[in-house]
Amino acid sequence: MAEVIATTDRLVLRRWEEGDVAAWLEHLNTPAVTEHLGGPRSLDEVTEKFAKMTRAWDEDGFSFLAMALRSCGTFLGTCGIARIATDAAPEELRGAVQIGWQLRADQWGRGLATEAARAMAGIAFGLAGLDRLYSQTSLRNGASWRVMEKLGMSRRPDLDYDDPHFPAEDNPTIIYALAREDWRP
Repeated sequence: MAEVIATTDRLVLRRWEEGDVAAWLEHLNTPAVTEHLGGPRSLDEVTEKFAKMTRAWDEDGFSFLAMALRSCGTFLGTCGIARIATDAAPEELRGAVQIGWQLRADQWGRGLATEAARAMAGIAFGLAGLDRLYSQTSLRNGASWRVMEKLGMSRRPDLDYDDPHFPAEDNPTIIYALAREDWRP
Protein backbone atom coordinates (compact mmCIF):
# COMPACT_ATOMS: atom_id res chain seq x y z
CA MET A 1 0.00 0.00 0.00
CA ALA A 2 1.19 3.49 -0.83
CA GLU A 3 2.28 5.92 1.88
CA VAL A 4 -0.73 7.46 3.65
CA ILE A 5 -0.34 11.22 4.07
CA ALA A 6 -3.59 12.03 5.87
CA THR A 7 -6.78 10.41 7.10
CA THR A 8 -10.18 11.89 7.87
CA ASP A 9 -13.32 10.28 9.28
CA ARG A 10 -14.15 8.71 5.92
CA LEU A 11 -11.06 9.15 3.73
CA VAL A 12 -7.44 8.27 3.19
CA LEU A 13 -5.22 10.63 1.21
CA ARG A 14 -2.19 8.72 -0.05
CA ARG A 15 0.61 8.76 -2.57
CA TRP A 16 -0.03 7.12 -5.92
CA GLU A 17 0.38 3.39 -6.37
CA GLU A 18 0.34 0.88 -9.18
CA GLY A 19 -3.19 0.47 -10.51
CA ASP A 20 -4.23 4.06 -9.86
CA VAL A 21 -3.83 5.01 -13.52
CA ALA A 22 -6.43 2.39 -14.47
CA ALA A 23 -8.82 3.63 -11.75
CA TRP A 24 -8.24 7.23 -12.86
CA LEU A 25 -9.03 6.37 -16.48
CA GLU A 26 -12.19 4.50 -15.49
CA HIS A 27 -13.63 6.88 -12.91
CA LEU A 28 -12.11 10.35 -13.43
CA ASN A 29 -11.39 10.51 -17.14
CA THR A 30 -15.08 10.76 -18.02
CA PRO A 31 -17.03 13.53 -19.76
CA ALA A 32 -19.00 14.30 -16.57
CA VAL A 33 -15.95 14.57 -14.28
CA THR A 34 -13.77 16.45 -16.77
CA GLU A 35 -16.50 18.78 -18.04
CA HIS A 36 -14.80 21.87 -16.53
CA LEU A 37 -11.26 20.50 -16.87
CA GLY A 38 -10.90 20.46 -20.64
CA GLY A 39 -12.43 17.02 -21.26
CA PRO A 40 -11.08 13.46 -21.09
CA ARG A 41 -7.35 12.94 -21.68
CA SER A 42 -5.41 10.32 -23.60
CA LEU A 43 -3.54 7.51 -21.83
CA ASP A 44 -0.26 9.29 -22.62
CA GLU A 45 -1.53 12.56 -21.07
CA VAL A 46 -2.76 10.76 -17.94
CA THR A 47 0.51 8.82 -17.62
CA GLU A 48 2.49 12.10 -17.87
CA LYS A 49 0.19 13.69 -15.27
CA PHE A 50 0.96 10.84 -12.85
CA ALA A 51 4.69 11.19 -13.47
CA LYS A 52 4.43 14.95 -12.85
CA MET A 53 2.53 14.43 -9.57
CA THR A 54 5.14 11.91 -8.38
CA ARG A 55 8.01 14.28 -9.28
CA ALA A 56 6.26 17.19 -7.55
CA TRP A 57 5.95 15.21 -4.30
CA ASP A 58 9.62 14.26 -4.45
CA GLU A 59 10.76 17.81 -5.33
CA ASP A 60 8.31 20.09 -3.47
CA GLY A 61 7.08 17.80 -0.70
CA PHE A 62 3.50 18.15 -1.90
CA SER A 63 1.29 17.30 -4.87
CA PHE A 64 -2.12 15.92 -5.67
CA LEU A 65 -2.82 12.69 -3.79
CA ALA A 66 -5.08 9.71 -4.33
CA MET A 67 -8.30 9.84 -2.33
CA ALA A 68 -9.83 6.55 -1.15
CA LEU A 69 -12.53 5.42 1.25
CA ARG A 70 -10.95 4.67 4.61
CA SER A 71 -13.29 1.74 5.28
CA CYS A 72 -12.46 -0.29 2.17
CA GLY A 73 -9.82 1.49 0.07
CA THR A 74 -12.10 2.22 -2.88
CA PHE A 75 -10.48 4.84 -5.12
CA LEU A 76 -12.58 8.02 -5.17
CA GLY A 77 -10.46 10.62 -6.90
CA THR A 78 -7.76 13.09 -6.09
CA CYS A 79 -7.20 16.08 -3.88
CA GLY A 80 -4.05 18.04 -3.33
CA ILE A 81 -1.91 21.09 -3.71
CA ALA A 82 0.35 22.02 -6.61
CA ARG A 83 2.07 24.99 -8.15
CA ILE A 84 0.12 26.99 -10.73
CA ALA A 85 2.07 26.50 -13.93
CA THR A 86 0.09 28.19 -16.70
CA ASP A 87 1.54 31.27 -18.39
CA ALA A 88 -2.03 32.51 -18.88
CA ALA A 89 -2.36 33.24 -15.15
CA PRO A 90 -1.58 36.69 -13.74
CA GLU A 91 1.93 37.15 -12.36
CA GLU A 92 0.77 36.84 -8.72
CA LEU A 93 -0.52 33.33 -9.42
CA ARG A 94 2.38 31.89 -11.44
CA GLY A 95 4.27 29.50 -9.21
CA ALA A 96 1.84 30.07 -6.32
CA VAL A 97 0.21 27.00 -4.78
CA GLN A 98 -3.36 25.99 -5.54
CA ILE A 99 -5.61 23.46 -3.90
CA GLY A 100 -7.90 21.32 -6.01
CA TRP A 101 -9.91 18.12 -6.16
CA GLN A 102 -11.50 15.75 -8.62
CA LEU A 103 -14.08 13.23 -7.47
CA ARG A 104 -15.72 10.39 -9.36
CA ALA A 105 -19.30 11.25 -10.35
CA ASP A 106 -20.96 8.42 -8.44
CA GLN A 107 -19.64 9.96 -5.21
CA TRP A 108 -20.79 13.56 -5.77
CA GLY A 109 -23.01 15.25 -3.19
CA ARG A 110 -21.66 13.42 -0.13
CA GLY A 111 -19.28 16.12 1.14
CA LEU A 112 -16.20 14.05 0.30
CA ALA A 113 -14.45 16.78 -1.72
CA THR A 114 -14.88 19.24 1.16
CA GLU A 115 -13.62 16.67 3.68
CA ALA A 116 -10.54 15.93 1.58
CA ALA A 117 -9.90 19.61 0.86
CA ARG A 118 -10.00 20.45 4.58
CA ALA A 119 -7.34 17.82 5.20
CA MET A 120 -5.20 19.15 2.33
CA ALA A 121 -5.53 22.75 3.53
CA GLY A 122 -4.27 21.55 6.92
CA ILE A 123 -1.28 19.97 5.18
CA ALA A 124 -0.69 23.13 3.14
CA PHE A 125 -0.64 25.43 6.15
CA GLY A 126 1.03 22.88 8.46
CA LEU A 127 3.44 20.40 6.89
CA ALA A 128 4.10 22.47 3.74
CA GLY A 129 4.31 25.74 5.71
CA LEU A 130 2.45 27.81 3.12
CA ASP A 131 1.13 31.29 3.90
CA ARG A 132 -1.54 31.39 1.17
CA LEU A 133 -3.52 28.98 -0.98
CA TYR A 134 -5.36 29.73 -4.20
CA SER A 135 -7.99 27.74 -6.02
CA GLN A 136 -9.34 28.14 -9.51
CA THR A 137 -12.33 26.98 -11.50
CA SER A 138 -14.88 28.31 -13.94
CA LEU A 139 -17.98 30.25 -12.97
CA ARG A 140 -20.06 27.39 -14.42
CA ASN A 141 -18.54 24.94 -11.93
CA GLY A 142 -20.68 25.91 -8.96
CA ALA A 143 -19.97 22.66 -7.06
CA SER A 144 -16.26 23.47 -7.05
CA TRP A 145 -16.51 27.07 -5.92
CA ARG A 146 -18.99 26.05 -3.21
CA VAL A 147 -16.27 23.75 -1.79
CA MET A 148 -13.89 26.72 -1.91
CA GLU A 149 -16.34 28.81 0.07
CA LYS A 150 -16.86 26.00 2.63
CA LEU A 151 -13.08 26.05 3.16
CA GLY A 152 -13.32 29.75 4.01
CA MET A 153 -11.73 30.90 0.77
CA SER A 154 -12.57 34.36 -0.56
CA ARG A 155 -13.28 35.27 -4.16
CA ARG A 156 -10.48 37.24 -5.86
CA PRO A 157 -12.02 38.67 -9.07
CA ASP A 158 -8.94 40.87 -9.53
CA LEU A 159 -7.01 37.68 -10.40
CA ASP A 160 -9.51 36.12 -12.84
CA TYR A 161 -8.02 35.36 -16.25
CA ASP A 162 -8.79 33.78 -19.60
CA ASP A 163 -7.06 30.46 -20.13
CA PRO A 164 -6.72 29.42 -23.79
CA HIS A 165 -6.47 25.75 -22.73
CA PHE A 166 -10.16 25.79 -21.82
CA PRO A 167 -13.26 26.39 -23.94
CA ALA A 168 -14.99 29.79 -23.99
CA GLU A 169 -17.80 28.58 -21.74
CA ASP A 170 -15.25 27.85 -18.99
CA ASN A 171 -13.57 31.25 -19.22
CA PRO A 172 -12.71 33.26 -17.40
CA THR A 173 -10.95 31.14 -14.82
CA ILE A 174 -12.15 32.48 -11.46
CA ILE A 175 -9.89 32.63 -8.42
CA TYR A 176 -10.39 32.10 -4.70
CA ALA A 177 -7.73 32.57 -2.00
CA LEU A 178 -7.17 31.69 1.64
CA ALA A 179 -4.46 33.06 3.92
CA ARG A 180 -3.01 30.97 6.72
CA GLU A 181 -4.29 33.44 9.34
CA ASP A 182 -7.84 33.03 8.01
CA TRP A 183 -7.75 29.21 7.97
CA ARG A 184 -10.22 27.55 10.37
CA PRO A 185 -9.73 23.76 10.44
